[in-house]
Amino acid sequence: MTRRVINPWLLFLPAFIIVGFNAFLPVFYAAYLATQRYTLGVPPIFIGYDNFFHLMFDTIFWDSLAKGFAFVAICMVIEIPLGLALALALYKDTRINRITRTILTTPMLIPPLVVGSIWLLMVRPDIGPIPHVLKEIFNFNYDIGASPLQAFFTTVLMDVWHWTPFVVLVLVAARASIPPEPYDSAMVDGASSWDIFRYITLPGMKYGIMIAFLIRMMDALRIFDEVWVLTAEGPGKATNYLSIYIVKTALSELKMGYCAAIALFFLYIVIILTFITLKVMTRR
Repeated sequence: MTRRVINPWLLFLPAFIIVGFNAFLPVFYAAYLATQRYTLGVPPIFIGYDNFFHLMFDTIFWDSLAKGFAFVAICMVIEIPLGLALALALYKDTRINRITRTILTTPMLIPPLVVGSIWLLMVRPDIGPIPHVLKEIFNFNYDIGASPLQAFFTTVLMDVWHWTPFVVLVLVAARASIPPEPYDSAMVDGASSWDIFRYITLPGMKYGIMIAFLIRMMDALRIFDEVWVLTAEGPGKATNYLSIYIVKTALSELKMGYCAAIALFFLYIVIILTFITLKVMTRR
């Protein structure tokens, strides 16, 4: 009796079909729309690369891109070190640490729209507890509807509160995967705590840090729901990040062709940033 051998690539075929339908097909369609002057209700007209040419001189686009990069940079500077510190404090499998990790990860379970609503209620000048406490204790006027800088940093704090637990979970797993033998050898040799962290812990958690950084960077670049509920891009377009500008271009102005060009350019930026991050973090 002959034994039938199944081609192993057939096992990946369903995944390839799903990924191709959900990822590559929309990209190809966006590339087609980017070459059209297409407004909903009006027949599309082929214009080649005019949408990309217009994009290069769109000051609102570049301003939104700069604000988005600033938002991502500040979030990463806070979330990665904070997540690393909490992970090193909570990685041991004790009862207290398990309870603390469970409480700490609660914000991750809240949908983004609800997160934006919660923070809106907390920072409203009329009913919010945060403006009231800052006014009573520090005599500080906190009003995200009047101060662009306060609105910007409030979105940063909201993202840190919402997604630092994700960084903690990834880095807890990374720290727990390091075997104890290198630590025992270092302690026998009289290594200091800083040397142990620098030469054993940090290199051992390098790939976990890289994964957390990449996922959080991509998520922060495309943030929309929380910011839209909290500030709706204001005041003075202080939180008009690129994802918000794309949605506004599509839904308010109905410029689908130009919106597709912006989205493709955004995709290229994410790919380049991901490539650079991988190169930097995986080099010896």
